[in-house]
Amino acid sequence: MVLHERALIAGRYRVEGPIGAGGMGSVWLATDLETGTPVALKRAHPGQRPADREARIARDLRHPRIVAQYAAVVENGDSWLVMQYVPSRDLATIIAEDGPLPPDRVAHLGRQLAEALQVLQDRGVVHGDIAPGNVLINDDGDALLTDFGVARAIWSEATVTAGALVAGTPAYLAPEVARGEDRTPASDVFSLGATLFAAVEGVSPLGDAENPLTAVWRSASGHIASPKTGPLGPALARMLRVDPHERPDPNEVRRLLAQADASSGRAPRRALVRTKTGLITAAVVVAALVAGGLYLAIDQPWSDSNGPSGAPTPVAQPATLGDPRKADPCALLRPSDLNRFGAARLVTDYGNFDRCDVLISKNDTDFADVEASLASGAPEFDGPTQRQSHGLVTVVSEPAEGGECDRFLLLRDKSFVVVTAKPLDNGKLDSCSAADIAASHAADVLNRGAISQRAAGALPEASLANLNACTLLDPATFTKVSGLAGVRPTPGFGNWSCDWSADAAPSGATVRFDRNSTLTAADGQPIKLAKRSAFVSPEDDGPGSCLVSVVYRPYRNADGDSMEDVIEVTVDGKKPTAQLCTDARTLAGTIATKLPSP
Repeated sequence: MVLHERALIAGRYRVEGPIGAGGMGSVWLATDLETGTPVALKRAHPGQRPADREARIARDLRHPRIVAQYAAVVENGDSWLVMQYVPSRDLATIIAEDGPLPPDRVAHLGRQLAEALQVLQDRGVVHGDIAPGNVLINDDGDALLTDFGVARAIWSEATVTAGALVAGTPAYLAPEVARGEDRTPASDVFSLGATLFAAVEGVSPLGDAENPLTAVWRSASGHIASPKTGPLGPALARMLRVDPHERPDPNEVRRLLAQADASSGRAPRRALVRTKTGLITAAVVVAALVAGGLYLAIDQPWSDSNGPSGAPTPVAQPATLGDPRKADPCALLRPSDLNRFGAARLVTDYGNFDRCDVLISKNDTDFADVEASLASGAPEFDGPTQRQSHGLVTVVSEPAEGGECDRFLLLRDKSFVVVTAKPLDNGKLDSCSAADIAASHAADVLNRGAISQRAAGALPEASLANLNACTLLDPATFTKVSGLAGVRPTPGFGNWSCDWSADAAPSGATVRFDRNSTLTAADGQPIKLAKRSAFVSPEDDGPGSCLVSVVYRPYRNADGDSMEDVIEVTVDGKKPTAQLCTDARTLAGTIATKLPSP
């Protein structure tokens, strides 16, 4: 559609006029007729719309250092991004019109941008195109980051060439991205370092070549300018490391910039030099336009140290969990490390299949539990956190709450491990010390690569481990439950749990697998569903929830104890508890009819 002033987008946003081009692309000022406030509108490329998850993350994220993305709307087949309107200039314009900034000013902006970057990473978002054109400086002189996540992926106009295979602003691409690898949080740190370098020195560390392919080649081959020796030099040098594993995380960036001696003065341009020692012999960079796109052929990445023959030594492989259904969480725990707290023993079937536990006892009584659970996606933190690098693993620590202490081990394959230490019943445990000990060993294991696979037969064919929780309910079933119709499932690790919820839905549902001792009336009201034993437990997950547990099969564990595989169906929301339990029984009953006869 041809846009003109006073045009109405999605029946709500009245176009007032163009804001301008620049780093944010073609942006229009509009008025939100429902609130009367100004907003910025940006049109997507033809035929492109955001994925639901990206749009949801963008819509929910609010932070003073990030340009808010309010909504993604469609008008006459065109997708529009509705954003916070920020009276500002982008950093690229400021550098071009005013010249380089003083180091203390750049350090201030850098700390603000690192804060924004940490918020994105905590939500599992990789920005993917941090560059001066995507940094806005408002009228107060503060920095805001824009074009992240859904905006960058769907609306960003900064690409190497039309139809390029490597998208992003060429002069700020991290080496691994220039070589065609996936973007990671470490890639964003490099791009932030390059942006700050340009702010203080007037030019990207990849030079000012007019040909974008030249900048991409320089990045891919490690031809990165060294920052000038000065207050920001050490921080920028670490952010611009070729090896992504050697770069600091955003919290460490903030610390480094805070420590910098922010003396005044303008930094001159530096000659373009290699930051690597020795010749680059293991990487061959071939840049060619193929079908209108950029093709890069690169050998294996290198590290900064050379082997005896002079050939570069490959960097360590990133820690991963590998195949979700084969990864063994018990490989992350070493009971002997926890013997200082009491007699520690490994328990392999306590909870879902993504979990392993160490029970700690005294006088034959279990008084504490330390567990390791495997997970995918982005973790959610309940309060203030501290981050620390442990090799290739980032360990996020939360303070103890209610005697329980959690440690999150973030990996580079978009998965993570949660180590939890807690007392049982009236037991006493220094939970955070136990969690730190267990997390340290788990990080050591992960730094050696993918964790061990489960032993053959560890998950019997008859167990729930071979089912997919998301396939146990279908859309037709949810039409029987008010508030859940049309909600899409979100699978958990290994497909051993599944969540049906949405921000706008009045209720949500979760199906998860569990292994537990034989259920009794103490676990809920006994009922029968399709001839299977089941138990109804109102408010099991707190007010506004109801749990129905369906027994799948009884078995005996390695110690000879009677155990059961259980399917747990939880419904929560703003309904009376009785209605939530009716909904949970409806869903659980549907699942029970699909299971083989007990």
